Amino acid sequence: MPYVVAVEFRSASSFLITYSLNLSRGGLFVETGHDLPLGTAIDVAFRIPGAGDVALAGVVAWRREAGSPDGPPGLGVEFTDISAQLGQVIDQLVAQFHGISILVLATDSKDRASLTRLVKSIAASATTLQASDAAMAETLVTDDLDLMVIDVDGDPEGAIATLRLAKTLGSPVPAIALASTKRLRDHARAAGADEMVGNPPAFEELQLAVMRALTKPAAVR
Repeated sequence: MPYVVAVEFRSASSFLITYSLNLSRGGLFVETGHDLPLGTAIDVAFRIPGAGDVALAGVVAWRREAGSPDGPPGLGVEFTDISAQLGQVIDQLVAQFHGISILVLATDSKDRASLTRLVKSIAASATTLQASDAAMAETLVTDDLDLMVIDVDGDPEGAIATLRLAKTLGSPVPAIALASTKRLRDHARAAGADEMVGNPPAFEELQLAVMRALTKPAAVR
């Protein structure tokens, strides 16, 4: 009897990005506290907005232990089939795809412009929205957002309030927090930030954080 994992994606955009980065290459990292032996048969059931449920069969190819500096614990799954059904789902979702939307919040205009350029260089086709303060961000934080990138240093209180707001939505928006001190990083993580990056961010560090945040499932069961 194979081990079964249900992976729920927040949006069709999240699933399509995950597919282009991981699934099309035959594998996926599943963040989970379960520790399964290498070679264990595993079925992954994907719940995809706009497409329903799709299941793929695979095996555990590698594991990451809790406390690893490389990231959260989980299982590297190698798929033994990429079914025709999945191909049909991808075609259906691509036909409906309207791109991704990213909110950039930074109080300093130069920092905001620089951060927006960085985000655009990572996700060139994304629509980027800019907010200069928490009040403006509040009007832009909706379920339609795919990602938020927040400069915590400029206005820590406003940044934390925006992070908390994003997590109150029916489908919480993934968020990356930029902070220059451990204290601010700890506050941002407690408020719900999915990824932490130094401030100012190195391009490679921000790029990895953006890709991880965009492809992180909403839930794994």
